[in-house]
Amino acid sequence: MYGRKQSPFWGALLLLISALYGAALYLRRVFFGLHIFKRKRVSCSVISVGNITLGGTGKTPTVIQIAGLLARKRMRPAVVSRGYGRKDEAEIIIVSDGRSVLVDSRIGGDEPVLIASKLPGVPVVAGRKRYQAALEALRRFNPDTVILDDGFQHIQLERTLDIVLVDSRDPFGNGKLFPAGILREPIAALDRAHAVLITNADRAEDTELLKETIRQNTRARIFTSCQTPIELVGCRSGDIKPLSSLRGSKVLALSGIARPESFTSLLRSLGADIVAECAYLDHFNYQKSDLAAVFQKAADAKIGMIVTTEKDAVRLKNINADGIWALRIELTVGERDEWELFLLEGLGHA
Repeated sequence: MYGRKQSPFWGALLLLISALYGAALYLRRVFFGLHIFKRKRVSCSVISVGNITLGGTGKTPTVIQIAGLLARKRMRPAVVSRGYGRKDEAEIIIVSDGRSVLVDSRIGGDEPVLIASKLPGVPVVAGRKRYQAALEALRRFNPDTVILDDGFQHIQLERTLDIVLVDSRDPFGNGKLFPAGILREPIAALDRAHAVLITNADRAEDTELLKETIRQNTRARIFTSCQTPIELVGCRSGDIKPLSSLRGSKVLALSGIARPESFTSLLRSLGADIVAECAYLDHFNYQKSDLAAVFQKAADAKIGMIVTTEKDAVRLKNINADGIWALRIELTVGERDEWELFLLEGLGHA
């Protein structure tokens, strides 16, 4: 899928399946274009934050950054997210009412709960059907803007701004559609975007070359961003440690995300000595037995610190995660003033 291995048999089989998948995508676009499938509208502005690839590209930090910006501008944003891996994804759940986080990650999903915990004052609703979830957010909280987390493929719901994220470290994999590659849609789908945000731009091999590829497929504005580490936070205690405490420390990297190698790479860049790793599937539901195995592995390797991601920390709160530290990060947009103006103008608030 990423182009790092070759297999004539599996490659041919996956290409056949991806051709069928591509045909289904094409028919879906045609049906919406012919109004056989109806698009729906809600009575407020809608910003979609999404991507065209599988795996993490930084959608959650981007949603947090945008919602925080709008809230500081005295707007009334609400966030709608699917909440992958929660107990009942079909149910619409109020994760936060803007005053407090109402459910844990098992009920609300790790990403909605993380978003809610980092955005006091911003309501968060989880729901697989984004239109119905957006209607619920409007009914309960009367926002002036709904921000869709991972909403680019949900074209049923009309939006004011479509923002697509492209990870500079591996933007399009081998260039093939799922399951032969990591593309959820052809690269040409970038033409629907109003803006393309290149994430992890500080770790790109050639940002200008990537921008040129993007420009060949869309006239959207192009921005760059990086994920800036801020501090370490105790998963259970909430205590704070400076990033300097990682330098030279023997660390076990614990994660259940789409790209665990990106997390370990970030820790190494901060001076951590990664002695061991425990990498689980994305949205992994940790049990006490898993945590016991992690602590045992750390003890066997005489590791001084276990560090995890903020998304994992949300799930680890359900069990005894004392002694595990989460790396807190923030998304920083390189073209900050232009980015802010783009968002506000697009929403009619400039």
